[in-house]
Amino acid sequence: MEAFSQIALIFTIGLLGISILGITVFGLKNIFSQKHKLSAIVFFFIPVIIFAIAYLVTGFVGIAAINTLLAMIALMFLGILVSGSRSLISNF
Repeated sequence: MEAFSQIALIFTIGLLGISILGITVFGLKNIFSQKHKLSAIVFFFIPVIIFAIAYLVTGFVGIAAINTLLAMIALMFLGILVSGSRSLISNF
């Protein structure tokens, strides 16, 4: 059972790598053809940067991934709070 878990984990990481590569390639293609703004594509790299910082601080991939998840949840909550507050203030 442990071997199956390792194979599944390697397969999942491989698929994740392929998808990140595909998103990056098509994102760069869309930037060069000016279909998307550069700022919209840069937002994709925020979790990667947070993960890299968390990995450099902790030295463990698992802990860095959990810290990245928590940071992204906090940023999402902050974004919802800010956009909700802005729409609340603009209604007055």
